[in-house]
Amino acid sequence: MDKPNITSSEIAMLWTQYLQNTMSVQILRHFSETVEDEDVSRLVEQSLSIALNIVEEMKQLFKTEKIPVPRGFDETDVDIHAPRLSTDNFMWTFLENLGKAGMLSWSIAQSTATRSDIRTLFTSQIMETSRLFNNIIDTGLEKGFLIRPPYIEKPERVEFIEGKSYISNGFNPFHKRTLNDIEILHCFENTKTNAVGEMICTAFAQTAQSDAVRNYMKRGREISRKHLKTFQDILHNSDIHPPMSWGNCITSSTVPVYSDRLMMFLMSVLSASGQGNYSTASTASLRYDLVFQYQRLSVEIALFAKDGLDIMIENGWMEEPPQAPDRTELIKQK
Repeated sequence: MDKPNITSSEIAMLWTQYLQNTMSVQILRHFSETVEDEDVSRLVEQSLSIALNIVEEMKQLFKTEKIPVPRGFDETDVDIHAPRLSTDNFMWTFLENLGKAGMLSWSIAQSTATRSDIRTLFTSQIMETSRLFNNIIDTGLEKGFLIRPPYIEKPERVEFIEGKSYISNGFNPFHKRTLNDIEILHCFENTKTNAVGEMICTAFAQTAQSDAVRNYMKRGREISRKHLKTFQDILHNSDIHPPMSWGNCITSSTVPVYSDRLMMFLMSVLSASGQGNYSTASTASLRYDLVFQYQRLSVEIALFAKDGLDIMIENGWMEEPPQAPDRTELIKQK
């Protein structure tokens, strides 16, 4: 029995995953050359093996379906012999975030696929990434790398919201309602991701080759710092200690490691992830002031991301996704 034609959704997810995984391969190749801790090294090698295998599987699928294989990223986008740019602690943190993003993106890919072989491919990646993520967390706990979420007292009874002030109280300048567990979750996670974003922007600003990319990374670092402080203040106002810093995890090296194109692509991925995180947090928060904050910060990220895309397009770095034929143009040609 012939296989059904591949759908636009399946092509979209394969194309997106191919670009992101070829990028991850190049980042992990440099990690592999510069990591010092044996346990972190094992995680890096496991991550690299998974990324290389899925890239090869997707490449073969593109060829079978007679779809042009995306350019993605390759050995020209990294200098694996460049000096160490980050500590082992940061490499572990990067892997933690990579694992979280991977589980989410592969789940979305599976949910949009209909063809059996493609669903099987995506399902296998969910399982591989889940195993990897568990190994990352276990290692982080053993080494003290993992920053745990805040602890609060357990509830003694079930309660129901008794009035609209529960939602509007956040604008009260004299007494705000303390955060509930769901709101703490999102503030905590967005504190962590902005701390990671600040470190990545710092590393990229130090090693960017063009002035435009260097200035863009410096701007990203300032945005991350500002957003980080916003979430720290929100937690402090409910007498909750924000996550402790990992400290300075970026070395003083200024030798280029990754191509400007790769760094800008990673920033576009992080910006999209940040907007998604803020959107999810906004809908989950039950204090209007938090909703307002998330929406305000999301606009700032959107403008930052737009300027990043402009830089990529101006330099010819933005690979065009597959798209539907322009019927109007085809008719004109006829």
